[in-house]
Amino acid sequence: MRTEAQSKSKEGLPYGNLLTELIMDASVDAICYEPTSMRLSPINNGTCRLSLAHGSTSQRPPAAPQHSGGMTWEQQDTRTLLEMEHNILHVMERAVAPIISSVAAMDKRFEKIESMQLELKKTNDEGH
Repeated sequence: MRTEAQSKSKEGLPYGNLLTELIMDASVDAICYEPTSMRLSPINNGTCRLSLAHGSTSQRPPAAPQHSGGMTWEQQDTRTLLEMEHNILHVMERAVAPIISSVAAMDKRFEKIESMQLELKKTNDEGH
């Protein structure tokens, strides 16, 4: 998998490899994650507390997640987390790729500045 920055710049290669490893590590962590119990989102958790406070303990809170497609609550929870992590990683990659190409360009400019400074120093040393 090559990032846009890797395609544009030879200097971007190490940064692109780092980004790829980061994404792959996060994907492995997401796949290995298996929740042991159902967790309510903050909104559902608050709704559940509100329903209990009003004495409606015999009913499921209106905002509670619904069981669907023959999947267990844990499978739904895992699937939701994987989708969220995928979206976060995608956004992160889109945000980091321009930075990678910018850093590569800055490194190249820095090398030019260093070489010009060395030339000036040599010229200055030869003049004295």
